[in-house]
Amino acid sequence: MMKFMKYEIKGTYKYILGVLALVLILTTALHLYGHKDTSSISTLDSIFVFLSVLILFGTAVVTFFYIVGSFKKELSEDRGYLTFTLPLTGNQIVGSKLIVALMWFIILGAIILAYNFIIILILNSFDAQTWTIIKETFSGLGQIISLQEIISMILIPIFSLINLLVLIYFSMALGKVTFRNKKIGGLWFIIFILVSIILSYGQLKVAELIPYYFNVKDMSIGKVVRFGDMLNNEIMFEVNGGVKLEANRGILQMNIGSSIFNILTTIGLFLGTGYLIEKRIDL
Repeated sequence: MMKFMKYEIKGTYKYILGVLALVLILTTALHLYGHKDTSSISTLDSIFVFLSVLILFGTAVVTFFYIVGSFKKELSEDRGYLTFTLPLTGNQIVGSKLIVALMWFIILGAIILAYNFIIILILNSFDAQTWTIIKETFSGLGQIISLQEIISMILIPIFSLINLLVLIYFSMALGKVTFRNKKIGGLWFIIFILVSIILSYGQLKVAELIPYYFNVKDMSIGKVVRFGDMLNNEIMFEVNGGVKLEANRGILQMNIGSSIFNILTTIGLFLGTGYLIEKRIDL
């Protein structure tokens, strides 16, 4: 499995490094542009900013599909003959693809965030008063947001990414099994949409059947009697179907039923994908 992961990394690292270089160059240009004399802004400058932002967004989307597309290549190209003849189980193949994809996303995100932070420090000359304000701001946030909330805010996006990747892999594998000996093209995306709708509906129904929420801040469990009252009294943001953030209180709450449902369906999709590529796909 480790050898297969190394093979995956060797096959994608050049593209990832190229994307990273492009993003850092554009980010640097945008930061430098932000320190220009705004009185001399031209139409050309505005076009440059617009195109840079557009390229950054497009690069992020293309990179995502490039990384997940490596799994599709195993199903539709000749390299699949080699992959599926390796002494690996279906779950090991899916797990390797998933780990490498997560690794690249985390590395890209961490480097870009760190680079932006460093370049802001370099381009801005903060005086003692500014540093005091920054320290007080972070200190105040530390008193409002607990450690378990910070950990949850890191783990929840990672789990959401895992859930999304596994769902995409499952849709691609199911598309290959459904449309045997045919180029699946974008048909897997239709399966992805249908499965997503079914899972979202399931999350909603489970949340209604089990209206108990886990409060991350004080580790307590509470029950929502009526969702209408909750929405009228508080501003709520829903993340991944089962996570709700109370904006006016800064409390992170997770619906217990939906969270369990998400975990079980993610595991099921992972195992289902492994089964399909090991037992059902006919190359």
